[in-house]
Parts: sequence; structure tokens; C-alpha cells
Amino acid sequence: MATATRRRGAELEGAIRDAVLDLVRDRGVSAVTMEAVAARARTSKPVLYRRWPDRAALLRDTLLTAATEAIPHADTGSYRSDMLAVLRGWAAAMTGDLAPVLVAVIAATAEDPELAAAFRDGVIGWRKQEMGELIARAVARGEARPDVPVHLVRELGQSVLWHRLLVSGDPIDDALVVAIVDEVLLPVVRG
Repeated sequence: MATATRRRGAELEGAIRDAVLDLVRDRGVSAVTMEAVAARARTSKPVLYRRWPDRAALLRDTLLTAATEAIPHADTGSYRSDMLAVLRGWAAAMTGDLAPVLVAVIAATAEDPELAAAFRDGVIGWRKQEMGELIARAVARGEARPDVPVHLVRELGQSVLWHRLLVSGDPIDDALVVAIVDEVLLPVVRG
């Protein structure tokens, strides 16, 4: 008879985050309670509370982890290739297993200020910072004009993808990503 082993560290945290994403995917954000996550992850509530003080922190951490794993943020050496990597990451997230989670989270933020703050501060805040750094690198390399409106450009590409995911339902594919980068973003940053 095999002896059960206790999960620890990254393995346990991965199981907990998977449980959160599964709950959101299957039943919506409101299904994410400490009790439900503990049951789905086959752990205990005290284990959760040792890592996260509350549901909002658990959601924020899970969503941020999912985003940082899905959206590339390494310097590829050029603004164009950086943006292609970022938007391809978003496109994959918005057309793959993460898509129902993203839709559920956005829908729930209208009714859940705690979740809205967690999503804006965690995922969106991280993306704004990353995009600001990406654009600053482009300016430093001479690929973007120094007066580029960072507060607009950092959201431009993703906004088209989010609109298609949440509003129009139009396809999100690689041809769209390339068109956004080559026909919209590059002309805007170059001036």
C-alpha cells in the first residue's frame, strides 16, 4: 500500500491556484471561497490562510500568477518583437483555457469591488508597469519617439484583443496580432 505524501511549496501552491482557476471556470468568481478552494485542492483552510490573508489576496495572487505565466515580459531586443510576444501571449490566453476565467473575472468585477481592486492592482497594474518598461526600452533604442504617449500606447494593442473577447466576439488570431503591431503600434510609436 502506497503512503500518501504531503504536498508542499510550489506543488501545493500550484494545486491551490489550479483549484481557484477551475472554480472560476466551472462556477464563476463567486464560487471562490476559502472553503471551496481548500476542498478542490484537497488541503485545509488553515493552509490557505497561512499563505493568503483572505479571498481577495488569493484571487489577486492566482490571477497575477496566471497572467505572468501567460504573457511574456522578457526583452526580446526590439519593440516589434516584444509587442508580438506580448500580444501573442494575450491572444493565446484569450483563446485558450484561460479565456473563460478572464471573461468571468471581468464580468464579476462589476459587482465585486474587492475583486475589481485585486484585478486592477494585480494583473492590470503589473501589465501597465511592464508595458511602460517595454516602451521605455523602445525609446532608449531609438525605436520609439521620446514623446510617445505611454499611458495610451501601453494599452492600445491589448484593448483590441479585450474588445474582441468581451464585446464583438470577432476572431483573435495571429494575423490580427501582426496587424495590430505593424499597422497600429509601430506607426504610433514612431510618429
